[in-house]
Amino acid sequence: MTDHTRPGDHVRTHGGVRSGKRGVVVATASGRSKVRFSGSSGATWVRSRNLSLSGGSQLSWIVPVKAALVLFLIVPVARFVVVYLWTHGGLDGFPTALGSQMGQAALAWAHLVVNDPIGALLHLGFLGLVSRLMNW
Repeated sequence: MTDHTRPGDHVRTHGGVRSGKRGVVVATASGRSKVRFSGSSGATWVRSRNLSLSGGSQLSWIVPVKAALVLFLIVPVARFVVVYLWTHGGLDGFPTALGSQMGQAALAWAHLVVNDPIGALLHLGFLGLVSRLMNW
């Protein structure tokens, strides 16, 4: 197989005892993939060279989600830089302004935690989800 399997990939085996069986990769390690086969209750380690991708990956949505998350993280920074350049006509004093903005953001977080702890927890949960998706 030329492609490496990743968790969530739908595969079909060729060669060996389970030849022709279909399954989903649940883990990978050093040239082996742990596959949960259709109709079985557990998962089995199989050599990756005995697997071929059969399409229908459950993670086909991850690339557009990652692109949206990158935009979600980059757009506020780009907006800050553009507004600073527009209002000040250059980068003189930019590090000071950035530090000041970061301090204001920290104070806003403290204000959010005190006044709306549920909202703060939801926001932290969202950031945890973003972190998990970016490392997938």
